[in-house]
Amino acid sequence: MKKKKLAKLQQQFQPSFKSIQSNLFHKMQEKVTAKYGFKVKAFTQTDRPNVLIVRRLDLDEDARNKEINLSLDENFTNMVQRIQNGEKDLGELFSDNLAQEVASHWTSVNETITQNDSVVTENETETKDQMILSAFEDEVASYTNFYVETTDDRYEVKEQTKTESRLLATISTQSENEYTIETALKRKYKLKLALIPIIEAFANTPIENR
Repeated sequence: MKKKKLAKLQQQFQPSFKSIQSNLFHKMQEKVTAKYGFKVKAFTQTDRPNVLIVRRLDLDEDARNKEINLSLDENFTNMVQRIQNGEKDLGELFSDNLAQEVASHWTSVNETITQNDSVVTENETETKDQMILSAFEDEVASYTNFYVETTDDRYEVKEQTKTESRLLATISTQSENEYTIETALKRKYKLKLALIPIIEAFANTPIENR
């Protein structure tokens, strides 16, 4: 295959900057809870796209240190672009570093957090990634020609090609954590690494919270 054609094909299935950034924030939130024992919510605002707002969810609304602001500077952009270009294991390493930086604003990252088994189980259940339908549709649509269709019993992730609408995955509308990844998606190696976690997060979201 000619180099230009290969480069074009790789670009077509490359996850968007926005989807990688969103996935990093999700991973960071999970790692802060797992490693440091408290929950946070990370987000940006339309009028300040280069500022990451991190809100600690277990503090009172009027707590002085409930929120912190982190600058999404040129270094952050470069890291996301390197992940976008397929640099192996960089996403996990960067989300680890981001979690450590966020946690350090509230506690010593060297502290050992002791929890009994029942507390750990409860926290793991409560901190599952959750995703409403509109957010899921937006995430899928961030990939060129990808979209979500809803039927009576399932959500369908599809790709519109020149000749057909290709089914990539299905998620049950009736049951939690019931989904199928089609072979067509499994073949898209780089794409599936970014898209399957999004599908799993939506599938794991309780029906009433979607």
